[in-house]
Amino acid sequence: YRADAFSRVNLRTVVEDAADEWVHRAMVKEIDLGFDLADAQVSGDALLLREALANLIHNALEYSPSGGRVTVSTGGRDAETFLEVEDDGPGIPPAEREKVLERFYRVPGTAGTGSGLGLSIVREIAAAHGAEISIRTGVHGRGCKVGLTFPHG
Repeated sequence: YRADAFSRVNLRTVVEDAADEWVHRAMVKEIDLGFDLADAQVSGDALLLREALANLIHNALEYSPSGGRVTVSTGGRDAETFLEVEDDGPGIPPAEREKVLERFYRVPGTAGTGSGLGLSIVREIAAAHGAEISIRTGVHGRGCKVGLTFPHG
């Protein structure tokens, strides 16, 4: 990843450009995929950021039950810009949150398919952009909210 190749990217546009592809997948699984988007300018690589977004949405859809909700948010607060994907699936236990960022790690006993690479790829892309990745419990005390926070700049 070459920071000298970065340009101004609006995370809102990255999400909007990818939305159609994900809305269809969510409909097939009967998941309510919603968007809460505000302008969120970062210095970055739009293709890499789209790849990070794809991994986050894929995970949220994979682990959410039929009838569930997934919300993608972008915006700015305080001195940072953010991209968040929240679901109301089973969540990730606090003790597992650091481990799921490692390559090939999957939470024991979870359903779903995958190599366990998704969040490690997101972490690498975040690091290349000087961003922090956080995994928290969702707003209503269930599910998972994975956030990327970027320094303003």
